[in-house]
Amino acid sequence: MQKMILIIRPQPDANRDVALLKRYGVPALASPSMKAMQLHYKLPNSTDFSGIIMTSRNAVEAIATSGYTAAWAKMPVFAVGAASAAAARDAGFSDIIIGTGGGAGLLPLIRRYISDKIGKQDIGNLPLFWPSADEISFDMVAALAAHEIVVQRLRVYQMVASGELDAVTRDKIDKGAIAAVVAMSSRSILIFQKNLDAAGKGSSREEMTLIAGSAAIAAAAGDGWQMVYVARQPRRSRLLAIAVLRHQRGH
Repeated sequence: MQKMILIIRPQPDANRDVALLKRYGVPALASPSMKAMQLHYKLPNSTDFSGIIMTSRNAVEAIATSGYTAAWAKMPVFAVGAASAAAARDAGFSDIIIGTGGGAGLLPLIRRYISDKIGKQDIGNLPLFWPSADEISFDMVAALAAHEIVVQRLRVYQMVASGELDAVTRDKIDKGAIAAVVAMSSRSILIFQKNLDAAGKGSSREEMTLIAGSAAIAAAAGDGWQMVYVARQPRRSRLLAIAVLRHQRGH
C-alpha cells in the first residue's frame, strides 16, 4: 500500500502543495482544516499610508476584489513570502519586498525600507496598512510599534474551521495510508485533531508523522504521534522538503 502525505492547509495552497509533492514522486492528499471567508469592510484611502503589509494570499485577494485603485498598486508591498508576493504581483502590485520566516522575517526588511527610502521622501510619518485575518499568530502592530513604526490593521477575512473530515480522507486513514501530516499553523492542526477525534480515529495519530512549521505548532499538536519533525524556519519549502525526504527514506 502506497503511503501519502496529508496537506491540511486551506485552498488553493493545499492543492499547490499536493502538486509540488507529486512532481517529486510523493503521493499527497489535500484535506484543508480551514477555509477563508472575506469579511465586510471599507477600504481606507491609500494616501493615508506609506506601504502595505501582506501576510497571506487571502489578504491580497481580499484587497484585490474590494475595488482598490491604481494608487494602491503603486505602493510598496511587504510580502511575508513567495506565495503572497506572487499573489500581489498577479493583483497588479509591482514594488514588492519579500520576507522569509513568517511575520518576524518581515521586521528587518520593513525597518530598513522605512529608514532608507520612505524616510527620504518625508512620508515616513504615515502608517503602514495591514489587511489581516480576524485571528493572527503574529502581531505586526505590536512588533513594529517596538521600533516606532505605526501599523494600522484592518481585518479583511477570517479562517473558518472545516466541519468534519471528508470521506476520502477518512477512507485513507482507515486503510493506514497516511504517512505524515504537514501543519503550518497551530489552529489547523488543532482543528484536524478535533475532527480526527470526532470521527473516532484519534488513535490513528500513532501511525502518522507530524511535520510542523514551528515548535509552537508541534506543542499545540501534543503527544501521540509516531514521530514529530519541526522545520528550522516556518517556510513552505522547508516543510515540503522534509516530506519529500521522509518519503524517499521510507522507500
